[in-house]
Amino acid sequence: MSTRAIIARATKSGFKGVYHHWDGYPQELGASLFALYNGHFAKDLARMLRYLIDEHPAGWSTINGADFTQPPGFEENGFHTTGPNCYCHGGRHEKGSKLTHKTASGCGCEWAYVFSAPGRVATLEVYSAYHRDGNKAIGMFGMGDPKAQWRRCGTIQLAGPGAPDWEAIAEAGTETQRPVVNFA
Repeated sequence: MSTRAIIARATKSGFKGVYHHWDGYPQELGASLFALYNGHFAKDLARMLRYLIDEHPAGWSTINGADFTQPPGFEENGFHTTGPNCYCHGGRHEKGSKLTHKTASGCGCEWAYVFSAPGRVATLEVYSAYHRDGNKAIGMFGMGDPKAQWRRCGTIQLAGPGAPDWEAIAEAGTETQRPVVNFA
């Protein structure tokens, strides 16, 4: 299912990153990002974000289940390559644009995965988008609620002792009483 998300870095005022189209919910994209940090990228957050955000500014069809030893790309007819599926290599050559905490929900992003390294401890903040009436924002391709607000569903230390409970984080994303995060 195309559950849209953003893979981002924390900024002084919020976050900035790139679009991810397929299976953006915590049990898929969250788990993939955690596994990539601890596996393929060998706990090198700077290298991971350089690859996922800077080197692929058009964003991703999907990174879930991809073989990161293979080149990135996109095949229109075959849909998936074995490597990560980006929108700037292979059959697509989009320029892309960075999404922020202000623009991601308007593009239909329901989830935000925001990386930072305060005090050199790599963390991942997981946010979910909500309409101002308190209902969970469910986006459609290129369409969402530009006035949606972000609610924090979990904070993960990436080098923690084990994998997070992604089900619990996803469940937190449906709790309508979670406080709104007011980014500057």
